[in-house]
Amino acid sequence: MLKKLNNINIVLSTGILTSIMFIIVMFIVNPMIDGKNGFEVILLQFSFYKEVGVTIINNWGENGISNFNSYIFTDYLYALLYSIFFASLLTVLIFKAKQENNIRYTWVVQLAFFAGLFDWIENTLELFFINNTIVFSNSLFFIHSIVATLKWLAVPIAIGYVVVLFRKK
Repeated sequence: MLKKLNNINIVLSTGILTSIMFIIVMFIVNPMIDGKNGFEVILLQFSFYKEVGVTIINNWGENGISNFNSYIFTDYLYALLYSIFFASLLTVLIFKAKQENNIRYTWVVQLAFFAGLFDWIENTLELFFINNTIVFSNSLFFIHSIVATLKWLAVPIAIGYVVVLFRKK
């Protein structure tokens, strides 16, 4: 797997697409959902309690919920792109640092993919929650926030490894 990801063209193309999707999701889609600056979409991820989540999406109104349902695909695409981008960037840097056989560095490539997977799980749980708030369980909502937290922890760890590996080359 590492050899296939060791490709600067993958890094450049997914890096550009990730940047574009970041702008679209954070500055266009999320504000369309919450009707404000988009921060409530992120706040939902860390709410942990179903009642707090219900309050957040009630503030969005029907238009915000409709926008969420219409544009959730952008967040799935964004997660896919950033996971490939970070995995490929890390792999290129691991090979440049001649650390491709060092588990201390190579495990973080998998972490980049797990971040994207956690994002997809979080998106799917939010989709079910937003469209079925009454039957969605408190426990499942709590798990949703744990998954979101794991995603938000994985991304800075991957970025930290990028910095460490960049310094090694």
